[in-house]
Amino acid sequence: MTYILTGVRTFAQRHDELPAFHAAYLVLTILVAALFNLGTFGLLILAHMVLDTVKYREVHRMGWLDTLRATFRENLFDHTLFVLGFLIAVYLHHSLPSIAGISGLLRSEITLARGLGTLLPKTEILQRFLHVLFHLRHHLTQSETPIGERFTPTERFSIVLIGCSALLLLLAPAILHIGGTQLLLITQEEMIPWHF
Repeated sequence: MTYILTGVRTFAQRHDELPAFHAAYLVLTILVAALFNLGTFGLLILAHMVLDTVKYREVHRMGWLDTLRATFRENLFDHTLFVLGFLIAVYLHHSLPSIAGISGLLRSEITLARGLGTLLPKTEILQRFLHVLFHLRHHLTQSETPIGERFTPTERFSIVLIGCSALLLLLAPAILHIGGTQLLLITQEEMIPWHF
């Protein structure tokens, strides 16, 4: 038993130095991201926001307005990835009439593009959440978000991307020539976490 505990302790201390650990971690992250829909990753973003709210309110003793600003900025990239993934999932959904009438080769390319377009944001969101979870003490005590400063160019670009994506999602029924009911069904398929 002592031998096993020593092995576990050694692994815990030196796991960052092992290339096999990083490869296995990456493969498992991609596998989990592929299994779950965007709604699951929306819940991960929500959990991250709850942790950030606790961090800024309880640990850093900020007021509610500063807490909301800091939480928004800290999770802005995740929100951007989420909205872009959802936009791709809607516009390249397999049930759309424009995709159903396409030949087999082009349809498989669209399916591949949709898979990559949703898998990459989900993988990044999961990795960012797991990083926070694995380094929770550091995350709660350190503030890396510039409070009270102007938005960086990257943050401004993220906000513009979210706005453009939201506009395209609102215009999706007109652009894709589908009814609101079909858009609602696609949204439910992508957003309800227990739909695999």
